[in-house]
Amino acid sequence: MDVRDEGPVRILTFDRPEKLNALDAGMADRATAALAEAADDDSVAVVVLTGQGRGFCAGVDLDHLAAIADGRESSSHTVAFDEALQGFEKPMIAAVNGVAVGVGCTMCLHVDLVIAAESARFRTPFTKIGVAPEIGSSWLLPQQVGYQRAAWMLLSSDWVDAPTAAQWGLAFEVVADHALVARAVELGTLIARNQTKSIAAVKRTLKAWREGPIDAAKQIENAEFAVLLRQGR
Repeated sequence: MDVRDEGPVRILTFDRPEKLNALDAGMADRATAALAEAADDDSVAVVVLTGQGRGFCAGVDLDHLAAIADGRESSSHTVAFDEALQGFEKPMIAAVNGVAVGVGCTMCLHVDLVIAAESARFRTPFTKIGVAPEIGSSWLLPQQVGYQRAAWMLLSSDWVDAPTAAQWGLAFEVVADHALVARAVELGTLIARNQTKSIAAVKRTLKAWREGPIDAAKQIENAEFAVLLRQGR
């Protein structure tokens, strides 16, 4: 995970560009640690998540998923990242460059703002690869884009381009590729200029009403996911 600061904004960049930043155990561990460090650093007011290369995040690495399915690897790495993401108490912005697939898409439901590059494309490919939704997306996505659009995304496994994502409410705005991170930092800096205790209170109140439904959705999703993995999808 590449880490750098722009004033009060910390930029965390997924760093497996050769795999379109697909999440394996190592990257999940690095991302979890980076979020913990940002949470504990009083100089960090806002976090921006983005990806190196042509993709934001291409989802969970399929080799890692297969290893979890046959017991060679543990899902604890990705679970810890999910928990760190959901529990993060400072404002978070996703600067989505290129593809955002699977968890690359669903993690955007846990941040506060999504800025999409013109090249960004979103996909929840669960029915294509034979698994269930993840990290609360079966509840979060309908809240974000409406039931029928969420049903289409989850059932069809089809792509959603950046303008459509903004129209549906999956993204806050769309910017030119070259301006993506700068725009995310600009918005983060604007947020950071406000009163720290008030920012924290707003984040807590925004999160509070979602926690119960997200946890309930994850419990159901995880049960369905486990059955499909055992059945070999």
